[in-house]
Amino acid sequence: MERFIKKKKNNLIFSKIKFFIPYLFVFLLPTQLGRHFFFSFSYLNGLRVDYLAPTIYLIDIVFILMIFFNLNLFFSFLKEKKIIFFFLILSLNLFFSQLKPITFYSILKVFQFLFVFYFFYKTKIDYFFVLISFLSITIIELFLALYQLNFGKSFDGIFYFLGERHFNLSTPGIAKISFFGKEILRPYGTFSHPNSLAGFYLLFYTFILSTKNFSQFFLLKNLCLFLSSFLIFFSFSKVAIFAFLMVNFFYFLKIKKDCLLCFFAKVVSFFILSLIFFIPAGDRLSFLKRIELLNQSLKIIVKSPFFGVGLGAYVYSQSKFVSFYPLFFNQPVHNIFLLLASEIGLPFFLGLAFFLFNFFKKNYKKKSNTFYYLIIAIFFTGFFDHYWLTLKQNFLVLAFIFAETLKRS
Repeated sequence: MERFIKKKKNNLIFSKIKFFIPYLFVFLLPTQLGRHFFFSFSYLNGLRVDYLAPTIYLIDIVFILMIFFNLNLFFSFLKEKKIIFFFLILSLNLFFSQLKPITFYSILKVFQFLFVFYFFYKTKIDYFFVLISFLSITIIELFLALYQLNFGKSFDGIFYFLGERHFNLSTPGIAKISFFGKEILRPYGTFSHPNSLAGFYLLFYTFILSTKNFSQFFLLKNLCLFLSSFLIFFSFSKVAIFAFLMVNFFYFLKIKKDCLLCFFAKVVSFFILSLIFFIPAGDRLSFLKRIELLNQSLKIIVKSPFFGVGLGAYVYSQSKFVSFYPLFFNQPVHNIFLLLASEIGLPFFLGLAFFLFNFFKKNYKKKSNTFYYLIIAIFFTGFFDHYWLTLKQNFLVLAFIFAETLKRS
């Protein structure tokens, strides 16, 4: 009898842990606490480069728990023929890679991305707990952002365990703006860059705004949207703010029939508010730096058109060129399409684009426009930055949100 009671109790604990893992994963999505491992190939011109350092993050531990508590789903994932075929092609990319250790590590990240997508696509989750998880971490992010913006430095302390890095206005390469002659630190929260923070919350804002399943939680939904909007604006990311305006314009344009005056009031309010955040001036050389990276990416594609330089090896390949901006140069081209084409080659890039187009066309049932709003946000920001492919938070949030969008559509 005691064994039966103990077994039942253990099963209950197992079930509770299994239930909360997806929501813990959502809570940790914006965080970046991790342990970097710097090897000889992680240095370029004597400088450590995070993009070339294999890293174990706190959320990776949750990912392992996700597998452990869902072994049947995991084995089902491994048996998928499309998955097997995809990784066979990636093994070819590894063979021709200019930096095989990093490409192997990048393939592991792709594996993680695909299983996260598969897990959330196959698993039924409660949107109330999604909102609670997201709201909890967003309150923390907003607090950190406002503190960093006001005091011009990181908060440090306990927020280190969520991935906040130590920095201040005098830190080399830190993102800052000039606002009416005053130098201001652009807030990072727990992200690697304010642009990454803005893109992350832009995508979550778009997802929550346009997904009908959130409507039953009116207060929570609108609170999440309100706080996300603050973080997007206070990031001073002009690209993300413009994409934010585009998403809102098309969303409210679709529902304007219910209230034409409301449509104009909301759109005009957003545009007027946005003007305030477009005024501050950032790095005056930013445009020239990005053009240089674009030119270098085209040269890399021309040199390695068929197999690319290898997943994750772009920065290593780029380091062979001479740059006018050495401190800025150790990072990927600010365009996800050129970056991906450079790393996997044009044939694989075009084949992947064709597959994704058909996959989305087949699986998306057009019951809502959430998918299209997400595409607007990702394509526009992706033309001007690289974080959707290179930074952990942005990469994994893509898997989660698209899985839920296709599942609920």
